[in-house]
Amino acid sequence: MRRGVEERRIRRAWHLLIVFAIGAVVLFGRLIWLAHHVSGQQEALRAKHRVSQELWIPGLRGRIIAADGRVLAWSERRFRLLWRVPATLSEALAERAECAQIKELAPLLPAVSALPGCLGKDVVLEHDLTLSDDILHSVSAGAPATVSLHAYFVRKTLPGAPESALLGEVELDEEHGLERGVSGLEKRYDQELRGRLVRFQMIADGKRAMVMDEKGGEGRGKGGDVHLGKVNP
Repeated sequence: MRRGVEERRIRRAWHLLIVFAIGAVVLFGRLIWLAHHVSGQQEALRAKHRVSQELWIPGLRGRIIAADGRVLAWSERRFRLLWRVPATLSEALAERAECAQIKELAPLLPAVSALPGCLGKDVVLEHDLTLSDDILHSVSAGAPATVSLHAYFVRKTLPGAPESALLGEVELDEEHGLERGVSGLEKRYDQELRGRLVRFQMIADGKRAMVMDEKGGEGRGKGGDVHLGKVNP
């Protein structure tokens, strides 16, 4: 009888051991599933808040200001929006259809009938955009990589200013896209006036996008102003 009691105890112990083992396997499987699920959520979050485009944008050249406060010369930043049309008609049609889903971009696209003449070329969709234009935000969120932005500058001068003959001219540095002075006051004070390169990121969150400086601050990269009241022209 004592032997029968021992056998029942041993069987009960084995049953408990099996139950614990099964529970451990289930718990381990659950932990693996949770780890995979959390990893998937993190990856989805990273994809949601992705950097869709990175731009190295030349900073604005500084202003030349007269002694009485008149701004004699200043720069305005503009962007060209380009589409590198695929080399085959089928790919071009597919990309055009994708771009046409963006409301602000759709009216700028070449007509379907014009695509055969655009294959493999860079087509200027818009040549006079600023950072405040909504289309820049929309394009960064959903346009294919073949749609890109190219910055350029327009140097403005005050019409009819008597100092105009002293100002001189600027040209673009092809390597960095910065304006540099080549004559007159523009050349004399080029080091003070010239801007610097700034990195901007086009960050898309799936619904909208924003343009931001890597370090923040609207003045970063901007050249210094020259006040003629403080210099001898």
